[in-house]
Amino acid sequence: MKWLNEQGSLLKDFLTGGFRRTLWMCALGMLLTVLLGVGIGLLVPEQAAQTMNTFMEQAAQSGVVNEEGEMSVFALLMNNWRAMLISAAYGFVPFLFLPAISLVTNGVLLGMLGALFMVRGMSLLAYLTGIVPHGVFEIPALIFSIACGVHLCRAMNQLVTSHPDRAPLPAVLEDLLRVLVMVVAPLTVAAAFTECYVTPVIMSLFL
Repeated sequence: MKWLNEQGSLLKDFLTGGFRRTLWMCALGMLLTVLLGVGIGLLVPEQAAQTMNTFMEQAAQSGVVNEEGEMSVFALLMNNWRAMLISAAYGFVPFLFLPAISLVTNGVLLGMLGALFMVRGMSLLAYLTGIVPHGVFEIPALIFSIACGVHLCRAMNQLVTSHPDRAPLPAVLEDLLRVLVMVVAPLTVAAAFTECYVTPVIMSLFL
């Protein structure tokens, strides 16, 4: 218990330190890319629909949905957790800030889906009920993991350029691992169970 309390204290110090600015920047970036996706979906709905169909086909091939059309909570959890880790691991590549790829991709897809609901005259309430129940867990988890990747990339930049303020890589990784295990992982678990067992029930009330 003492060890957990120590880890919680270290996590709090990290989240309220310099990482907080990175986190808020990623959250703002997610909002802006969602709005960008809405604009794309409204301006070129045919291309947006094609993009969404391609995404849905890829999701179907990921093994998340079985032959009976039911979602596997374990497969969904592993798929989401893999996406979170990749978003963070992109940060190992210095200078390019590759975690932004995950941010833009997910934000634009969310926005385009909402735009397609509007273009097709479908209820935005139905869209929100399909996103919000599990999105309140999954979207923050994604933002945290992307922020971890951005923080890591910035640390790698300082290491490569021998910046005087550079931090030792093991210390950076320890802080980020703490975020992934104590914040991202629980949110991802909650998102997977909610998406499998709660979101479909709520959506059925509005479709």
